[in-house]
Amino acid sequence: MLGRRRTLLRLRRRAMCTSALWMKLHKRRPSSSRALRPARPSGRATSDEGAVMSDPMVDSDPSDARTLPAPPGAGLYIQPPAESVSAGDMVDSDFCVVHKVSSLPSAPTISLERSTISIELNPMPEGDLYPAAEEPQEQTVAQIPPVPKPKRQILMLPSVFEGRPPVILFTYTQACLAPQRPLERMVKADIDGPKMYYSHTDAVHEYNAVINSLRQGGLYRVKSENRRWSLLWSNHPPPELLRSMKPNQKTNHFPGSWHLGRKDQLWRNISRMHRRFGRSYNITPQGYILPKGSPAWEVSRARQPDALWIWKPCSQSCGRGIKVLSSEISEEDSNDMARKRGIVQRYIPNPLLINGYKFDLRVYVVVVSYEPLKVYINHEGLVRLATEKYSASVDSLECRTMHLTNYSVNKMSPLFVQNKDSISKGVEADGVEEPAEADSEAHASKWSFDELRGYMEAHDLNYDSLFLRIHDLIIKTLLAVEPQICCEWAKALENEEAGWMARGPAGAHPASCFETYGFDVLIDTDLKPWLLEVNICPSLSSGSPLDKRIKTKLVADTLTLVGVSLLPSLYRTSVGCKRSSSDMVEATHEEDDSGMASMPSADALAKRKARLAIANRTDALALFDEYAWDIIVKSHDEDMRSGGLQRIYPTAESMQYVPYFAEESYANLVLRKWHEAGGPELFRVNDPHSPLPPWVPRKVCHAST
Repeated sequence: MLGRRRTLLRLRRRAMCTSALWMKLHKRRPSSSRALRPARPSGRATSDEGAVMSDPMVDSDPSDARTLPAPPGAGLYIQPPAESVSAGDMVDSDFCVVHKVSSLPSAPTISLERSTISIELNPMPEGDLYPAAEEPQEQTVAQIPPVPKPKRQILMLPSVFEGRPPVILFTYTQACLAPQRPLERMVKADIDGPKMYYSHTDAVHEYNAVINSLRQGGLYRVKSENRRWSLLWSNHPPPELLRSMKPNQKTNHFPGSWHLGRKDQLWRNISRMHRRFGRSYNITPQGYILPKGSPAWEVSRARQPDALWIWKPCSQSCGRGIKVLSSEISEEDSNDMARKRGIVQRYIPNPLLINGYKFDLRVYVVVVSYEPLKVYINHEGLVRLATEKYSASVDSLECRTMHLTNYSVNKMSPLFVQNKDSISKGVEADGVEEPAEADSEAHASKWSFDELRGYMEAHDLNYDSLFLRIHDLIIKTLLAVEPQICCEWAKALENEEAGWMARGPAGAHPASCFETYGFDVLIDTDLKPWLLEVNICPSLSSGSPLDKRIKTKLVADTLTLVGVSLLPSLYRTSVGCKRSSSDMVEATHEEDDSGMASMPSADALAKRKARLAIANRTDALALFDEYAWDIIVKSHDEDMRSGGLQRIYPTAESMQYVPYFAEESYANLVLRKWHEAGGPELFRVNDPHSPLPPWVPRKVCHAST
């Protein structure tokens, strides 16, 4: 009896599995192929004579008959009890879903009795088993040709000097909602000309501000292995990359800039300058590199028991691992800190507050080159506020959202308020801001520098004086690390004795690299700026309308400033342009940007430098040779396309920084003497007694962009 029931269950399972499989295939089959097809005979269940099969192991009680559905494709229907299913229904194998089907010809039936399993074959109807499906009428579908992608338009920015090569103009994207830079000098390149390329590697995070600016500039993306790129956006360039770079190619990092970005290396370089120059280099809080400096830190804590300290990991970012400590810490904590690699610094006890909240400044700095040193600061930056009001109490030291101003720390706070940026929304009209929007931004957790200026002026604080001090801090910081970056440059090019004079075998030169830094600066109540750290890969994410506007403009201005050279074949006359390519130099692409083709020998430069160093401002101009004027013209051309970036070095006041150089190079001396003699104003002189030699390129445009 038990064996018969098992056999019955086994047969039921087979029928159900067959039905489930048919349903699965039926759902996948396209609608056009779901027409009912003739039943395929089954070798197990049917025979040509309609034989009846019996199984003596099955009980023969007629009251125990069962009915099961079979898929039409198998040619069988195992009928359920008549009282449970009406005519025209087909039941799924789980007896739960009933499918309505059209009238079908009689199908073979399996009857499961207690003693026998009988299969009856119903007679085949005359004609076709199933009526043929109507042939689908052909429908004429209009073939829509694929829309070709529009070609990217490269915008050229001609030089302000006659006969100098143009560069690519990177305009602001529409999405950032920033007022567009002046475009009077813009010239459209031949859109059918050759393509230009950039490469963005996976070594660094991919930001929309970067990718969208490069696309808007007309560049196409290729892999870094494809050497056709004009601009490489990546991490620090390895030596093999620098040795293979051509004069027209640029990359966004200097080799060895970790001497600036690592907190321990930064402190080591600044403390070395502090030992040499004393108070003038008091630009960052006193610190100790752990674990080596642990004994000295213990002595300092004993001398200053009321002092607060802040511990930071050497190479972390976004506020990770930072702790604020008092001088009185347990021996266990002291031993634990002594085992970790990091830096501990004095915590500034009297920070300047905004409405009771601590804040710091993210200042964006662009270094076009270290030889000569050319430094620009973005006129806009970010004011990052903590989300809880400041307290100097020791009991509050564990409150990170009070003592740390990092955006990554405070954005998770429920008190964080996003800045909607009324400038990008265009809510300013006739100099009057909507009150609701102004009130919202006044309580935001991130401000722009323009908003900081308004706050400081309302509280009788000198904004301009503060930023002059910040400029001084930035220049001194860069001078502290310049010797180390110079060594890394020469080492990468396998010419350590040459310093910045080293050149790559394929033509790499000091202007082949540029870098954008994020200086984090804290202001105390005396309006003294303190350097906290330098980010060599500052975040360019657009977490708010304010971020998008500031960072997109920063990227576009930086790319235009550093000067991405165009292919000579793109120097063609464009329809409707005021200037033609005849005003532009027809030099080879490899010679466009180095400016070093006529560089004198090291001995000749040393002699010229000695004469120029003792010359006064007027005599210095007469001593400038062709190489010196090339440096000057190139630098002035950069100033005229700097957009929202302001040059802070060199200037007419650069003499005060000469002692901080390990050795002032000839190029730095030339630019300093040039600015001391009047600088850009000398190009505006149009009289026969002009101090400019006749072979200096004539300035044909005075409009900056």
